[in-house]
Amino acid sequence: MRGKRFSIAATGIAGVLAIGAAAAPAAGAASAAAPSWHFVKKVKTDFSGQFSAVIATGTTTGWAFDGDGLTSAPTAWVRKGNTWTKMTAFPGKKNEEVVTAGASSPSNVWAFLNTMNAGSRALRWNGAKWTVARTFPAEIMDASVLAPNDVWVFGLQGFAHVTTALGVWHYNGRGWLQVSKTYQGGDALSANDVWAFNGTNIEHWNGHSWATTSVKKLLPPVIPGPLNDPVVEDILALSDQNVFAVGNGNDEDDGGPLVVLHYNGHTWAKVAGGLSGYGPGPEISSDGSGGLWLPITPNAGGLSYLAHYSKGKLTKAALPVSASDITIVAVYRIPGTTQQLAGGYTHANLSPGSNVVAVLLQYS
Repeated sequence: MRGKRFSIAATGIAGVLAIGAAAAPAAGAASAAAPSWHFVKKVKTDFSGQFSAVIATGTTTGWAFDGDGLTSAPTAWVRKGNTWTKMTAFPGKKNEEVVTAGASSPSNVWAFLNTMNAGSRALRWNGAKWTVARTFPAEIMDASVLAPNDVWVFGLQGFAHVTTALGVWHYNGRGWLQVSKTYQGGDALSANDVWAFNGTNIEHWNGHSWATTSVKKLLPPVIPGPLNDPVVEDILALSDQNVFAVGNGNDEDDGGPLVVLHYNGHTWAKVAGGLSGYGPGPEISSDGSGGLWLPITPNAGGLSYLAHYSKGKLTKAALPVSASDITIVAVYRIPGTTQQLAGGYTHANLSPGSNVVAVLLQYS
């Protein structure tokens, strides 16, 4: 999940909301520094360490999840103020990885864990402890946490290692109901307003049925022969008139080109294109100013990077270290602000498997 549904009191955050705006300084005063990405936590680890999912539950509270489960169980880190503390009672297991997470309040936090070829689990924090809310027979790609009685899970399907499709599941506070047996990922605004995607189609659930829209003509063109595979790779619903989808041409050599699509309540349109690489799902985030942050994984022999969509353009973000030394995995907007949290890892130059340090960053 991408941290878009919280509302927090305006009192005390006026200065936070001003970040990124061009505030007029007093006479003789220096202009406020422009927002930038900087490290807020580093954890020395082995090759399997990385902050794979992050959540902000307030301006100075949140969670982050470290580890891909290859050598040890994933861990949970809780934020209070400027301090991140490892929680010893997180029930992650070896061979599990937290692939996405979401929250509707500090006492309703969910983490979704995959085990390769062995299903997935949904864990819930109620403000006091973590419990297992559900075990699924297949892997999770996306999730939306709207309320304690309104949680959506979207499953992987259509990939070589995925033998069982999870589909789309809804938790209503009493139990889980499967509302689709297909679709790769999605995002929800309410129990009657859910968006999903599968291949070149975007799907919408109105509480009773799914409606299908093909966006094939808006995606990069198919290259003759098995050279690319244009598909939708993630979706972010901000309102009925403001839905983003990200597509990828999946060129076999470089990945991409990426495209950003937008739904205005009536039609889908392509609003940006360019850049190579694979991704971004499942972690993309609203930037709070009409744009997006998108973590992009590397192509063969290439570099990972963090992309920013704004005003019709896709650009690569400036990070505190060289792109050859860092991989960004997840990003999440701090509620009510244009600030962001991001998770990933630093590593030896062009060598993601060595000298690994799990890192959290903040854009402010």
